Amino acid sequence: MKKIFLLLLFKSGFLLAQPSTDVYLLDLSTENNHPINISKNPGYDNQPSFWDNDLLLYTRTRGQQTDIVRYNLNNEKLTWLTTTLQGSEYSPLRIDQSEAFSAIRLDTTGLQRLYRYSLNGAEKVLFDPLKIGYHHWISAEELLCTVLVEDRMDLVLARENKSPKVIAQQVGRSLHAIPNSQELSFIQLIDGKSVLSSYSPAKQNTKALLTLPKGVQDVAWLPSGELIFGQGNSLYLWDPSTPTGIEQWKKIEGAHNISRLALSPNGKLLALVCED
Repeated sequence: MKKIFLLLLFKSGFLLAQPSTDVYLLDLSTENNHPINISKNPGYDNQPSFWDNDLLLYTRTRGQQTDIVRYNLNNEKLTWLTTTLQGSEYSPLRIDQSEAFSAIRLDTTGLQRLYRYSLNGAEKVLFDPLKIGYHHWISAEELLCTVLVEDRMDLVLARENKSPKVIAQQVGRSLHAIPNSQELSFIQLIDGKSVLSSYSPAKQNTKALLTLPKGVQDVAWLPSGELIFGQGNSLYLWDPSTPTGIEQWKKIEGAHNISRLALSPNGKLLALVCED
């Protein structure tokens, strides 16, 4: 059986063996706090990201492996985008506005690389030999990513035909663009605490923003510039204009251990991952 937990296990405590999870969808444009389970599948169904407002990518268990699927929110149709017999794929992201996506592939040999996949089935290794764990596309040629180095993950800026630039060490998996700015956010382990920080590609500096509650590894930014994260069965809200205040925003009915979050481009739909 392919060992999902080998993907990014390291000693800092950010990442642990993956539990059985499902992907849920919550409509933020209404007051409804009852998300819909759209994966309904035993095993590891996780790591959602929106292709656009109508299509969602995620990692889905199939037999003894995980592949990438695209889910149509309008007709609930599921399309398998990868079928890799010698490995499993994780963390799918559309590459800029192209008709291609990227995903981490963990081969049965233990080799872990970032791949580019076209919808016609073509594939290509990107930024070899970096052992990329999680990533965020700044543009079609520039990537903010975490790279597995010994027993930790480093935050790295990777660019075509240029040497990778290490930005920070001991970082986690949640990488995002901060709304209404040119900055990006990441989570770093500092003195045993998870600290949400920002990185400015223009100024090439980092800044601590918020110490997150214990156990929180995943965040998402609303179009308004407010931050949300899940803990237990609730979503919490942080407004950067009131830096010390974290409020319980929504109690999600039927949710258990909310983790990963993905927001649709229009900000109306939230994909969230919960344990079975």
